Amino acid sequence: EHGAPLVFLVDGQDRSGMWLPVHLPVRPNGSTGFVRAADVEVVQNDFRIVVELAAHQLTVSQGGTPIIEAPIGVGTEDTPTPGGIYYIKELLQPPDPNGPYGTHAYGLSGFSNELTEFNGGEGVIGIHGTNEPEAIGTDVSHGCIRVTNDIIDQMAEVLPLGTPVEIRE
Repeated sequence: EHGAPLVFLVDGQDRSGMWLPVHLPVRPNGSTGFVRAADVEVVQNDFRIVVELAAHQLTVSQGGTPIIEAPIGVGTEDTPTPGGIYYIKELLQPPDPNGPYGTHAYGLSGFSNELTEFNGGEGVIGIHGTNEPEAIGTDVSHGCIRVTNDIIDQMAEVLPLGTPVEIRE
């Protein structure tokens, strides 16, 4: 959609068949499907993101070792951040680094359960910087996960597309 390669998260470890089970970046959240193994390049990724909504905490791990731990802002009661297994499908640099999305924004494979459209888009959830760092640690967003700009910059330096994101209640 925004010029990024089409990326899927393979579901499970068995990659020996003609078809690979994958998580799909479509509604409803949690949708899965199959892609022909011959039509895709499978790449191993040692990175993982775990988001703990109640604790307002994000952890990025590489090979099981935490490399970034940060407080976060999450969705409000009216527009909560949906839990589940997602993945990074794109990395964007907003036109105004001092704007509400900060210096970088990751588009995830999931969608708001409350909003079918947001700001001209489809209600995709994401992880992004912010121009309101004082709101980190609170329920403040329309469903996205907010981190400070220095944290999103660190993440943008190392995380590849396809990185799994587990959002826990």
